[in-house]
Amino acid sequence: MEHKDYLIIGQGIAGTILSYQLDKIGIRFKVIDDPQYSRSSRIAAGLANPVVLKRQKWVKGAELFTENLSRFYQEMEKDLKTNFFHPLPLYHLFQSIGEINDWQQNASKAHLQSYLGEIAQNEIANVNSPFGYAKVKNIFWVDTQQMISSWREVIKEKGVLIEESFKADDYPNYKHIYCSGHLLSQQFPQFQSIFTKTKGQVMIIKSPVLSPDYGLHSSVFTLPLGNQLYKVGSTYEHHNLNDETSPEGLSRLRSDLEKFYTGPYELVEHLAGVRPNIKDRQPLLGKLNNGSYCFNGLGSRGILMAPYLSEHFCKYLIYGNELDPTWDLQRFN
Repeated sequence: MEHKDYLIIGQGIAGTILSYQLDKIGIRFKVIDDPQYSRSSRIAAGLANPVVLKRQKWVKGAELFTENLSRFYQEMEKDLKTNFFHPLPLYHLFQSIGEINDWQQNASKAHLQSYLGEIAQNEIANVNSPFGYAKVKNIFWVDTQQMISSWREVIKEKGVLIEESFKADDYPNYKHIYCSGHLLSQQFPQFQSIFTKTKGQVMIIKSPVLSPDYGLHSSVFTLPLGNQLYKVGSTYEHHNLNDETSPEGLSRLRSDLEKFYTGPYELVEHLAGVRPNIKDRQPLLGKLNNGSYCFNGLGSRGILMAPYLSEHFCKYLIYGNELDPTWDLQRFN
């Protein structure tokens, strides 16, 4: 029987990492992507952090996701001859005495002690943090836009990138893999009930006084991009689920930033995207129908999850290994 090449629909974080994995093991594929539909990945924070900081809880499956995680991105960065991997401490600003007590208690737990650092005593210039702060250790962030754009150039040079909107009937001779984010619920209406889509808005600001040596996490995060530029976000909205920014979203971002940042800044850019969250907060992997597959629903932790999940999915796709039922889309049948 003639083997059909794989056609990956969408080149956000999921489509980028999956196609990179397929390329490494020599599996033939093409990627079809209309750039306007990859906005949520391009505006993602890109933090590889296995701890839910508000509750100081371990992300489910984090022990799998973090194994060899930094090595994966460093090797990918080297392969693409670019820079998108950035080790970066993050300072979490406490909101109450109770949160401080919880942090001290959780920091002694075996799986969290590598990430929850000591509570700091000194103040941060231009930052209002009456309850103090603590360092989140051993994490990094990925410049998702740089990673996606660099891989896009590679697959374009290889002649395997199709830059247009996807219509299934136009590509009958491929095995389709949907990495199309929240658009999957439009392409397969039966999945509309399992998506809990959220809209995120972020700002790019310029500040002469924020430090480029660390990020901040409070009501919003700040991440240094270089040249006095910082990404600030994100909102979580359940209405007006589109890629359009709004005055209300911008006002919320400014208000949340100014709750703790007291220095000057200017707005450079305002962006929005829709996250493909699943109602049980787990990814959506597996077979959709004869010849179609899904690698989707990574939500706001795509950078953390994608390397391990893509390897797991490739073993299922190529070698017939079983999918972990936690992530198998058949759990909704």
